[in-house]
Amino acid sequence: MPSFARWRAMSRVAPGQSILRALQYEKFSSLKISGRVLDFGGGRRASYIRWLKDADVVSVNIDAQFDPTHIVEPGTSLPFHEGEFDAVVTLNTLEHVYDDIAALRELSRVTRPGGALHIMVPFLFRVHGHPDDFNRHTPSWWARALEEAGYAQARLVPLIFGRRTAAQLVAGRGGRAIRGLTGGIAASIDILSARLSFPAQDSYIGRKGEKVWSQSPGWYIHAVR
Repeated sequence: MPSFARWRAMSRVAPGQSILRALQYEKFSSLKISGRVLDFGGGRRASYIRWLKDADVVSVNIDAQFDPTHIVEPGTSLPFHEGEFDAVVTLNTLEHVYDDIAALRELSRVTRPGGALHIMVPFLFRVHGHPDDFNRHTPSWWARALEEAGYAQARLVPLIFGRRTAAQLVAGRGGRAIRGLTGGIAASIDILSARLSFPAQDSYIGRKGEKVWSQSPGWYIHAVR
């Protein structure tokens, strides 16, 4: 449930960033990821690498500016053996992959049985090519695609603070000088609306909750090989 304390914490973990990035970092910072980990689409200069300090991280990317372990071309096989990794993380990457189902199969191949896949992707978010932007998928798509890719179980979590901050993400927060103000106003409306619509609850639940999370800026998906 949104709160002023949560909003302040999100602002600290992702200062000046979009609400989607703040929600992603809030979630990422709570994950316990260790062992040999593949960072798919990241690198040593990725801003979230600070939360993988307990892991042995190997990264792949098409862009050298992130300082990945390996440069890979889109659509090619990963340069790893089957079952090599204990976990895979991929943040804001799969929407840029044209054949994302093939990518999921390849990530499954290099993950050991019982290993975890951590995905964060946008849903209601602007087109942002790097160099291209191909897809936004619903929870039903993710459930079926992950099952077909060889994952035994999967759980999807909507990354949303509230409907007003989600709407602002699409419409824009205005100029740089007033973004903090407009973001704070949108967050305040979300907090007050949640207290009225979901009294004495700690999460969006039921039919009203589904209406909120169906307008989510993004998803976090945890799947087990």
